Amino acid sequence: MTSRSPIVIGELLAALGLAALGIYTLIGTQAISAGGGYAQIGPRAFPYLIGAGLVILGGILGWQAVSGGWRNVPQDEAHNTPDWLAFGILTAGVLLHMASIGWAGFILASTFLFILIARGFGSRKLLRDIMVGAVLSAAAYFIFTLGLGLNLPAGLLGGL
Repeated sequence: MTSRSPIVIGELLAALGLAALGIYTLIGTQAISAGGGYAQIGPRAFPYLIGAGLVILGGILGWQAVSGGWRNVPQDEAHNTPDWLAFGILTAGVLLHMASIGWAGFILASTFLFILIARGFGSRKLLRDIMVGAVLSAAAYFIFTLGLGLNLPAGLLGGL
């Protein structure tokens, strides 16, 4: 008789959270109007695809969690101990972005987000991070506002 591998609770909770996010996305997609364009693909198509993908991935990871743990995860010291400083920096970046986008605008808030995300992943080149973040944020802003006609907050740089 073979012994069954123990259930890895943390991995199971992460998998259930991923599946729950997928279900939430699928349910929330119902509120989107179903009007299809020329290609008969409406605005619901991609949220449905993303929601279904999250549910499927959550199911796969959940199955692995109850059958002994996620496969092919490196088992070395770097993967066993969480980097709480990096986690805190990434969390601060996301929270700062949400709190500042209304008054600072998309470009500045996204530049700050880029800088903190880069720092969280180990970058120590602040000037480079500022420049790259500003260029990418400005490019995304102009593509979305001028190219796609979306209304993103201009904030402090409203006259650009």
